[in-house]
Amino acid sequence: MPPPTTALLRIDDLYKSFDEGDRRRQVLRGASAEIAQGEITAILGESGSGKSTLLNLIGGIDRADSGSVSIAGIDLTALDEDRRTLFRRNNLGIVFQFFNLIDTLTVFENVALPLELRGDSSDTIQTAVSQLLERVGLGDRGDSFPDRLSGGEQQRVAIARALIHQPKLVLADEPTGNLDAKTGTSILELLGELSRQHDTTLVLVTHSRTAAAIADRVLTMRDGLLEPT
Repeated sequence: MPPPTTALLRIDDLYKSFDEGDRRRQVLRGASAEIAQGEITAILGESGSGKSTLLNLIGGIDRADSGSVSIAGIDLTALDEDRRTLFRRNNLGIVFQFFNLIDTLTVFENVALPLELRGDSSDTIQTAVSQLLERVGLGDRGDSFPDRLSGGEQQRVAIARALIHQPKLVLADEPTGNLDAKTGTSILELLGELSRQHDTTLVLVTHSRTAAAIADRVLTMRDGLLEPT
């Protein structure tokens, strides 16, 4: 089934460089793309190709040298740091390769954090988190701490945390890079299934064509540009 045609994410002519010693390295050289509402897009590229740099720009974590990133009509590049942080908190979910769970919080508390930051009521949080933990197969692990979970279980918690506040856009940075092949496959299936169920736009950055197979469309990062695959 073809994806919807309404663009949620617009990346327009992004340039980004970094100083490395006495030289300047150009990572992005005018990267552009439009990604539709509800579309799952994979961005393929070798290590060092600029995939994670692009993801940081889309998420408003870093700023481009020039160009723009717009999400749901909001130009992130025009926002100051505080407003970018608030926009990211309310509208984005992020899944990291190394999970990035808070060790001192339980599974339930990790997943609940985006709702607490948003100011949702305790009853709303209790219901939403309990239901989503059941959905990702961790309904009985809410009181556990991350160090008691396997890598696959930790990534399931991270996916639940990324989706709990029903964000407009989820960014996944090599979400299976720290998992074995079998576990990675199940994680990708879960991430794709939940994204489609909630009509969430998903951008998946990976070096693996196997991981990219869940996507509606695959782009390749090459020479600082995004190209159709």
